[in-house]
Amino acid sequence: MPLGTPIQFTLYGENDEEIKTYSRARVPVMFAERAIELSATITGDSIGQEQLMVLYQLIVDFYGGQFTPEDLHKGSTEVELLTVLRAIYTRAIELMPIRLNPTPPGI
Repeated sequence: MPLGTPIQFTLYGENDEEIKTYSRARVPVMFAERAIELSATITGDSIGQEQLMVLYQLIVDFYGGQFTPEDLHKGSTEVELLTVLRAIYTRAIELMPIRLNPTPPGI
């Protein structure tokens, strides 16, 4: 994902109507760190209840508290939530410095 590309998220109503799309292009370091930490706890194809609550709060905070965790619970899917997490995580990883020789020679 090129730098400056907005990370978008859409909330939906009870009849699958689009309520609002939220967008943020910049990923502050604190969100990158939180996304990396959360991603490290997710294994396999599912996410636990505790991880889901952390993910809800991460997304609420990332978009500046414009909606609540309850809004996410009602108006999004796990796939959409994980897509935002993946986008934040990917942006963070892309900006990490590349280590040319991570293992010292001779080891």
